[in-house]
Amino acid sequence: MNNDKLLKSVADNCPEYEAITIAQNYGASILNNLEALEKAKCDLCVNWQDGNCDIFQKHHHKYS
Repeated sequence: MNNDKLLKSVADNCPEYEAITIAQNYGASILNNLEALEKAKCDLCVNWQDGNCDIFQKHHHKYS
């Protein structure tokens, strides 16, 4: 599975996923892109921390 699909699969099943753009209360604006608003991916989550997210580290093997 390629990296984008893995990040999306984990994020789609993550109970702690929160998009950075939503957390910053940007909503739909020129400050972000539509991909960040519409597609859940781990690297677009506030918990990502450059891949050090505990949930990702514990569960990514299930989706790869």
